[in-house]
Amino acid sequence: MSSPAQPSGPGPTPPDKPCRWALVIDDEPANRDFLMRLLEQANYEVQGASQGSEALQLAETHEQAGLVVIDNKLPDIDGIELVARMRARYPQARIIMATMLDEPALMRQAFENGCDVFMVKPHGFMELFRRLQTCQPGDDRLARLIIDQYGPRPYRG
Repeated sequence: MSSPAQPSGPGPTPPDKPCRWALVIDDEPANRDFLMRLLEQANYEVQGASQGSEALQLAETHEQAGLVVIDNKLPDIDGIELVARMRARYPQARIIMATMLDEPALMRQAFENGCDVFMVKPHGFMELFRRLQTCQPGDDRLARLIIDQYGPRPYRG
């Protein structure tokens, strides 16, 4: 007697278990690789994309994401637009805008489009890592947060 066929792939993440799949979108290989290694050290299963269209294709293959890190300057899609598209695809994910531009207007746009954290590179890398190591489901330590050269602070826009 044969056993029933098992579904392929990881399947949906149970509600009490956080999704540990992360996507890093950055056209600069050194930044992308560094962020991917950082997230792997925080126990995420990470994939990277060098442009927005590639990220959208990867998103089609994953039902859920725990974390999406998006560079603002991409060769094919504006990072702000990609934040909105990833928010629509993954309403429960933590979305991080990672950019070298520390501009209030850009921060406002990012938060309006659904980002959770606005991180100015390279200042925010280690603070992000520390928070990812200790965050639990429903934790608000990665909600409406700015991480820049002045350290972490809540976005009050």
